[in-house]
Amino acid sequence: MLAVILNWLYVLITTYIIGFATLRGISSIGCMSTAKGQKKLSYSYKYRESILIAGILMVNLLAEFFSIIGRVSLAANILLIFICLILFAQYREEIAESLTEGIREIKESGSFWLYVLIFLLMAYGTSHGLMHYDTDLYHAQAIRWIEEYGMVKGLGNLHLRLGYNSASFALSALYSGAFLGKSLHAMAGYFALLLAWQCADLKSIARRGHIVLSDFVRVIAIYYLFTIFDEIVSPASDYFMATMVFYIVIHWLDLYAMHERAFLPHALLAICAVWVTTIKLSAAPLVLLAIYPIVRIIKKQKKAGLKPILLCVLFCIFIALPYFVRNVVMTGWLVYPFTGVDLFNFAWKVPVETAISDAHEIAAYGRGFTDVAMYNAPFGQWFPAWFSALSLFNKMMFVMDLVCLPVFIGCVIYYAISKMTAAKKEKNGVGGNVQKIFMLSQRKAVALSDFLFIEGISYVALIYFVFTAPLVRYGCVYLWLPVTILAGRFVILFDNRVNPPQKKYIYKAVIALFAVFMFYKCGMLIKDDVPRFRAQYLLSQQDYNKYEVGQKVIGNAVIYYPLEGDRTGYDAFPSTPAPDGFVLEGNDITDGFLPAGR
Repeated sequence: MLAVILNWLYVLITTYIIGFATLRGISSIGCMSTAKGQKKLSYSYKYRESILIAGILMVNLLAEFFSIIGRVSLAANILLIFICLILFAQYREEIAESLTEGIREIKESGSFWLYVLIFLLMAYGTSHGLMHYDTDLYHAQAIRWIEEYGMVKGLGNLHLRLGYNSASFALSALYSGAFLGKSLHAMAGYFALLLAWQCADLKSIARRGHIVLSDFVRVIAIYYLFTIFDEIVSPASDYFMATMVFYIVIHWLDLYAMHERAFLPHALLAICAVWVTTIKLSAAPLVLLAIYPIVRIIKKQKKAGLKPILLCVLFCIFIALPYFVRNVVMTGWLVYPFTGVDLFNFAWKVPVETAISDAHEIAAYGRGFTDVAMYNAPFGQWFPAWFSALSLFNKMMFVMDLVCLPVFIGCVIYYAISKMTAAKKEKNGVGGNVQKIFMLSQRKAVALSDFLFIEGISYVALIYFVFTAPLVRYGCVYLWLPVTILAGRFVILFDNRVNPPQKKYIYKAVIALFAVFMFYKCGMLIKDDVPRFRAQYLLSQQDYNKYEVGQKVIGNAVIYYPLEGDRTGYDAFPSTPAPDGFVLEGNDITDGFLPAGR
């Protein structure tokens, strides 16, 4: 636990400095300024956690780019510290002022010790727990390859799963501290920490005196954090992706709640969605968030709005570039195992039939089948089996998603009719004041158009999830969001109409139920943790699991393989579940790997 705490303090310091400089630099660009009357001003960021998110994104890019030229180890950390020192020297006073003001605000809100408690609790959870199956299968190996070599040609031929390039692996390698003698795996827990801090803002309900739509997503995110608490010791990309999807949606809804209309904060969240997609492709639907700031700035600035849009596109390309480069070098494909874009013909390219089979296996496994032949099973065959395998809670949420869909469609129709009616009345010179009064009466609620936009994206994400590879392990966020957002919308509309005395009793009842839920979940965590507790984990972090392996000499390299099953963990490096499925391009593993028979 102590090792995790020290690791996170290093992460917090470096990402805060880089994040602060990044956001300050972006907001200082002329076309990114915000209008206030006739004046153009640099945008003032409303949420300090944005600094940490911007910082972790930029540090992740540093790790990815560094992995292209060499191992992500001591030298990469020296470069990171050097960059931080330069930026701190440049923004020393502003950073100190930002930190001082932020700590003061937390203390004045009476939340300082709450944030400290969350920090310690998440550090404890990250110190030990259950190691994800895929971590011992390939996550640990992928991270060690980046620690030891950075990037090697045809790595997907050694182990197909190593072709599943995730940006999170480079970030984990950078902050693992492997050069100190032990590779820590604390970054999934750190992402969970950021989400937990975001969820702690539920306390703001007492200050503002009413609920907002993001509060409902915070509640379901807390439930998610409880479900993964004993697994965040594992550097699985699922947790990076899901926690960031929750963060983006919560932040987006917070901007809605405060009626923020500036281009920059929404654009940055859409850019963040691109980054999360490089962590796991299942986050791709969130990129549709970009539609909102693009449409608004085009409407407001016309042709002048093209400049900030193009600049954001360049940011997205910059974020995606190392991801694509690593994909091509490790597998020969732009996005492995997607074969729809076939641009290269390198010697180390994973054979197309292998890539297609791998893609089919992913889809079949997500539907609950271990036989890849079931990929072609009709919807009527695989869907009932998939649905029956869901937990009771997930079944309930999915059914409620389906029930809420007609309600959502009804809202869309109502909005369209209202817009047409309002347009006709405006054309005839009547109805404008009525519309304004109506909007003022709903000032606590998210605008209907904004609600329909984010709810529509949540349903697109759900459909994308169900019809690609519906593995609940990471797709649970998509199962939960549609009903959570829609139900939250109607609860808020009801809340706006309840008399204050009645509302007081309702709030007390809800708080009591939430307290019971928290006590129950915490009690279950303690019960489950007791058998796994070891005093040593208060100081150090639980190691990766170890397995019995055999070895095979190929050229000048010793390749390990599992004697039973398909997992090898971290220590048996380099390893493969199929020692006869590849050949070395040269005599050493740094020369790269080719498909067998090539």
